[in-house]
Amino acid sequence: MKKLTILLPFLLLIHLGYSQKTYWQQQVNYFIDVSLNDKEKTLDGFEKIEYTNHSPDTLHFIWFHLWPNAYKNDKTALSEQLLENGNTSFYFSGKEERGYINRLDFKVNAITAATEDHPRYIDIIKLILPAPLVPGQTITITTPFHVKLPYNFSRGGYDGESFQVTQWYPKPAVYDNNGWHPMPYLDQGEFYSEFGSFDVNITLPDNYAVAATGELQNANELAWLTGRKNFSWRPVVKKIKQKSGAVKKTIQAFPVSSNKTKTLRYVQNNVHDFAWFADKRFIVATDTCKLQSGKIIRVFAYYTPAQAVYWQKCISFCKDAIRFYSSHVGEYAYSSVSVVQGPQSFGGGMEYPTITVISPIISDKELDQVIAHELGHNWFYGMLASDERTHPWMDEGINSFYEQQYIKEKYRDSLQAEKLLFETKAVTKTDQPIETPSEKFSAANYELVAYYKTAQWVSWLRSTLGKSVFEKAMHNYFSDWQFKHPSPADFKQSIENSAGQKLDTVFSYLGKNGLLPAELKKGTDVGFIFQKSHFNRLVQGAGMRKRNSITISPALGFNSYDKLMVGGFVTNYQLPPSAFQFFLSPLYATGSKNPAGTGRLNYTFYPAGSFRKVTLFLNGSVFTQNEYTDSAGKKTFLQFNKLVPGLRLTFNESNPRSNAYLYLQWKTFFIGEDGLQFGRDTVISNNDTSIVNSYQKNASHSVLNQFRFVVENNRALYPYNGELKIEQSKDFIRAAFTGNYYFNYVNHGGLNVRLFAGKFIYLGDKTITKEFSTDRYHLNMTGANGYEDYTYSDYFIGRNKFDGLASQQIMMRDGGFKIRTDLLAEKVGKTDDWLIAANFSSTIPPNINPLRLLPVDIPLKIFADIGTYAETWKKNTNTDHFLYDAGLQVSLFKETLNIYLPLIYSKVYKDYVKTVLPRKGRIWKTMSFTIDIANFSFRKIDRNITF
Repeated sequence: MKKLTILLPFLLLIHLGYSQKTYWQQQVNYFIDVSLNDKEKTLDGFEKIEYTNHSPDTLHFIWFHLWPNAYKNDKTALSEQLLENGNTSFYFSGKEERGYINRLDFKVNAITAATEDHPRYIDIIKLILPAPLVPGQTITITTPFHVKLPYNFSRGGYDGESFQVTQWYPKPAVYDNNGWHPMPYLDQGEFYSEFGSFDVNITLPDNYAVAATGELQNANELAWLTGRKNFSWRPVVKKIKQKSGAVKKTIQAFPVSSNKTKTLRYVQNNVHDFAWFADKRFIVATDTCKLQSGKIIRVFAYYTPAQAVYWQKCISFCKDAIRFYSSHVGEYAYSSVSVVQGPQSFGGGMEYPTITVISPIISDKELDQVIAHELGHNWFYGMLASDERTHPWMDEGINSFYEQQYIKEKYRDSLQAEKLLFETKAVTKTDQPIETPSEKFSAANYELVAYYKTAQWVSWLRSTLGKSVFEKAMHNYFSDWQFKHPSPADFKQSIENSAGQKLDTVFSYLGKNGLLPAELKKGTDVGFIFQKSHFNRLVQGAGMRKRNSITISPALGFNSYDKLMVGGFVTNYQLPPSAFQFFLSPLYATGSKNPAGTGRLNYTFYPAGSFRKVTLFLNGSVFTQNEYTDSAGKKTFLQFNKLVPGLRLTFNESNPRSNAYLYLQWKTFFIGEDGLQFGRDTVISNNDTSIVNSYQKNASHSVLNQFRFVVENNRALYPYNGELKIEQSKDFIRAAFTGNYYFNYVNHGGLNVRLFAGKFIYLGDKTITKEFSTDRYHLNMTGANGYEDYTYSDYFIGRNKFDGLASQQIMMRDGGFKIRTDLLAEKVGKTDDWLIAANFSSTIPPNINPLRLLPVDIPLKIFADIGTYAETWKKNTNTDHFLYDAGLQVSLFKETLNIYLPLIYSKVYKDYVKTVLPRKGRIWKTMSFTIDIANFSFRKIDRNITF
């Protein structure tokens, strides 16, 4: 008895260890009847599910996915993720464009069953089973359902009278060795579903062509599909949603409506999802594809007349892809395969069992590549149905490897579009490990790591094993795990068993950041930018680019004093960036006949901890900043030179999906400036005395220390940034805060609000001498002119011009007013105390934009400024407490060039305009403009760029 007591736990442990290694999966069979109302964009259906519990556990409930509810409101996981990824189209959509599922009435074995809401997600519910579901038992679950289809914001819905019916029915979540997997619908992050069979009846107007998962059972339908040629067309106004939220309207032609209906039946075994697509315009092409084993696959392609010219070879492309994957991975298991052209709003490709949908394409090769990738998913998503939400690389990445091999084999070409971007993310330590759940990836890393890096990892695995061993191992993996749910551990064990070796080192890189060993490069390449071989190595990579590239190129420059500047530059700036970077551009000024140029040296390292990036830098430049012409017509050119050492500390964000960007920066400006010293000499000649004016050029030097703390959040909705800047020089401290907040409008565009507050502090007593010497550093209500750009950080066409177009350039600093009073001895709104201002800039709706009639898109805005400063609050002042101006603004090149036309302004500005500016051309002389090159950031182009 005592021995038995001791032995029992031991036997139990053996049993548990054995049972934990035994693979099992649930079986879910579907019988669905559904009808489409193409006018209301709705589905009405009835679903019967046979759910078999093959687990060793007794189940008391089943989690169900109701994914159409992801489109119900702007508080869902889908909506929040779209915003995080920069897409505002769904957030600003109208009620009629959203979707949902309702009218559910679950019964289990004909007994009404209760449901409970998920505590967080409205597209998941818990079905409470009336009786426990023991291992080995099957239950029947039924429910009616009604779906309002959304506009196609993600993978499915409608676009005009084109329907993409995906993730549309109540679906049980997966239950496996790791428990339940209820998951909300996401745009970035795909699916995990149970295998089973589908028997689906689809009822819809009889002039729609339908493409669906599985085999069509209606014998006459295929003849009707392939025989259609003539349509009666009618115009339909269609809205095109942009990712930004903007809406464009266009007119498309759709065949006329029909009041008759038809019912189509599709069946398919051993699949885990069902999708269907309906469009009255579809042209249908079909053929057969014979595999090496002799198996015959029926191939279908569905596309609209608008894409017919690009889809002429689509059947051939499908057959090539099916044969390629069948040869290299394992034979295609199903008897049919379909490729469908979706609408432009779909934006890419998406796979479902036996069928894929692809948005419009503009070249044969692009279509071939996308078809290969999407059909390839039939293997790694369709027949090897891993948990792709948790391990996206097991489908997307492995499939991308085979897609790349397909392109290399067919076109003798390699896919390098993502290579430089991934290597840049890796070198700058902003990448993430391959083994990362899809929803945890940043938008950029999802593409660059889950897809591209994984493909390179598989390539490294193949080179480690050898091609023949690798292909045999992949065939065995596919054969062992077909119609199952392999995990990363299952994949590793299968490859190791087949190869007969341990691969711990290779597989350990799935959990590591950075480059793979096979991607590390050495050496330096030097070349001329127009040298084809160097240019290709610089931008394409293709495995031949070295670690460092030095580029030499001619260069040009221009300003009003130096005129045209000619010279060159030499740089090692590249992607991925080197730790040490330099840019040197010596120039010769044809106007001033002086040397000019600019340069930058910086060294960056990426520590672990609070700071993601630390950069030490040294900047320098020399240009002409003014000129003087004496009475004899002789010109004297006055140059400036500066040397600026500095340090930038960029904070690390704990969440890789964060859109925040914070840094501290210190600069010290050592500036030398040429000036003129005038004098008067007495000249005595032949007993005649005269006074002669004279001048000579002298140089002055100044030092300014600058500290900045900058916070940016480039989120799609209500982005903002703020900067605290403190500057110190010999006699003063200048402190300023500038903040920008953007309020998005529902129908595109928005309102930008800029707030400024500044304080000027004298060091020691304020004296007339200090006041005069610090004049250019004082706070301005109007945007600063070239002379007031005391750090020479902005580009000015004519830095010290007081007439002509060049004199109308300002920089967006301090109060930011657009109306100028430069010709006054003391500018309006200039102070050596304090100043506060607010600036507003609003887009104008396209339908009332008078510039919309032009052949190019010119964004017209309205601006308004209001501000106050210390002097207006002093006793006996005659100036209004608050000043204002407002007018029209045109912003070009991502707001790099901004043109302002003030139309309304305070009395003090009106007096200036009337009394100082000449009547002729007065309105044009009030205009101002900015050229904001100094603050250019690649984040204006792509918010995900952080290097």
